[in-house]
Order: sequence, then C-alpha cells, then structure tokens
Amino acid sequence: MKFIRKFTEPVILIMCFMSFASCASLGELIYKHKSEAEIAQMTPAQRVDEWVNEQVYHRYDVLDEQKYLIRKYITTDGLKALPRMIEIMDEYDPTKFREGKERRGERFDACWSMLGYIDDDAVRLRGSKEGRRAIDALERAIGRMRAANYGQPDQQEWEQHGRFELAVMQLESAKGINSVDNAIKQTFRLEYKIVLSNAELLEFSNFLATHYPEYPGWSEKNNFQDMTQINEAGFPLWIYTMKKPERFYKAYIEFKKTK
Repeated sequence: MKFIRKFTEPVILIMCFMSFASCASLGELIYKHKSEAEIAQMTPAQRVDEWVNEQVYHRYDVLDEQKYLIRKYITTDGLKALPRMIEIMDEYDPTKFREGKERRGERFDACWSMLGYIDDDAVRLRGSKEGRRAIDALERAIGRMRAANYGQPDQQEWEQHGRFELAVMQLESAKGINSVDNAIKQTFRLEYKIVLSNAELLEFSNFLATHYPEYPGWSEKNNFQDMTQINEAGFPLWIYTMKKPERFYKAYIEFKKTK
C-alpha cells in the first residue's frame, strides 16, 4: 500500500492541478481580463458585471489576482454598486430554474460575497437605505432557497448545503456583528484594556452603523498571532486589529455617553 500511495498521490496532485488549469483556460476563452485602465473607466454597474464574470469563469484559477483589482474598485464604489447587485441576486430563484441555468447560482455567489467585502471594508450596509435594500434582496434569495428545500441536514450538494449556509452566514453578519466589529473588540482589549461583551459589541456596532456607517473604512487592519489567546489545538489565535484605533475609541466614548 505504501508503494501504491508513493506513486499515486503525486499523480492525483498533478491531475488536480491540470483540472484547475483546464478550468482556467476555458474561462479565459469565454471571459478575458480587462486592464486596470478599462476597469477605471467603467460605471459601478459595469464593474459589478466584471466582478461576476471573474467569479463565474475564473474562480478556480488560484493564481488569478484580477479579483483583487476589481474588488478594490467596487469597494470604493460602495453603495453605488448595490443596485446592479440587487438585480443579479433577484434573478436567482431555485424554485423556478434548475441549478446551473445561465450560471445564476454562481452569479448569486459573486454578489453575496461582494456584499461582505463592502460591509467589511467600506460601509455598513444596514446603515443606509440602499444597503438595507441589498440586505433585503439577499434575505429574499435565501427565502427562495428555503422554499426549494435547501439547507436540510442530510444534503451534501454544494448548491443545497454550502451555498445556502454561506449566504445565511453573510446575512447574519450584515445584520449584526461582522469582522470589522470583531477587530474593534480585539483592538480595544489590547490597546485600551476594554473588554466588550458580545451584547455591548452589537450595541456599539448599531451605534456606529447609525451615526458613522462608513466606519469600516476608518483604518486598515493588522493580522497577527495573539500570544494571549490560545485555541483548542494549543496554538495562538490569529486575530485582526485596527492599525489606527483612535477614531473607534473616540466613537466608543461618545457611545458610552448615550447609555
């Protein structure tokens, strides 16, 4: 058996790599990358379509960095990108169309994932009317998935299980605590010795979303191993903190005065 594994495992790896490469090559034939100059000239709606095509046709190309370029422009567009994303999410209805038809499921994946990037890096969606419309569109799509009996415990297919679960997680994040809020929590603990409970963190998040919905863009984040927190495997936790915490702390003092 060791002899067989010795020679079959590399073959499997090579076949997997060839599979990814073939998917990437096929995607390149259908959809070709635009230059940054071309992307910069696009409207917010056109950039959303560009993002969707990138995710549909090049998602398995692990060496493709075009997604980061498009994402940079769309997170800068922020709320202006949402109307087109809502249209695409509204097209996804597994109660009416089989999975795979016109790649609607993959197009839906591209949009809910981009909602997460905007919510984490640019502006809290629930802090604006446009953002709440996008959240509602995601919730409607999840409702249609439930109507199609997605999300059942015994389901193993990606569409019925993985897609559904991740979309639900994104909806919960948009409505409540997201990665920015968790980074604020870790920052306050380390920088100011302030320990926020999850309940207080949610209250503070709601305060920020109401008064300063653009707060996700106040600072870039650090990512490092925190030696003061150990996971179940015995290793330090990887956490995010804010590089520039001052505005968050000032807003927290303002928040505390409302209590």
